[in-house]
Amino acid sequence: MNDIPNNTFVLKKFDSGMHYIMPDPKTVSDLTKNNNKRVICRLNDTLEFHCAFMPKKEGGHYINIGSTICKKLHIKEGSLVSATFKKDTTEYQFDMPEVFTEVLNTDHEAKNIFHALSEGNQRGLIYLVNQVKSVDKKIERSLKIVEKIKMGVTSPKTILK
Repeated sequence: MNDIPNNTFVLKKFDSGMHYIMPDPKTVSDLTKNNNKRVICRLNDTLEFHCAFMPKKEGGHYINIGSTICKKLHIKEGSLVSATFKKDTTEYQFDMPEVFTEVLNTDHEAKNIFHALSEGNQRGLIYLVNQVKSVDKKIERSLKIVEKIKMGVTSPKTILK
């Protein structure tokens, strides 16, 4: 995979409180060919995460930097961060928890439904499993998601209600 050379960015903050960086247009252009917008971002040569180039109303694109990432890297608005980007070629363009894979493998109906969902909904459901830390909670959440998708509830926004 071809990494785009290291760039340095100032961490900015939207009025909503969300932190972000704005990659240069050439980087975005190089990595968004063929309608791709998903990338893996590596910050400060330390932490990698799956993300997407999001269009900004005023022009350009940004990468959301979540509060968990900011805390891990001890960065805040105004901090300088180095970032490299590469096209995300992973199957789900997100880290699939092993326990969720196992739960899906034991329920073929749920697995078929999951794979018929949009890529965004798949990532959303994977995110819900990744949100919890303990393996027991991941299993519990995976089982609940499988139960709900078999009932026809497939939106990550409503599935845990």
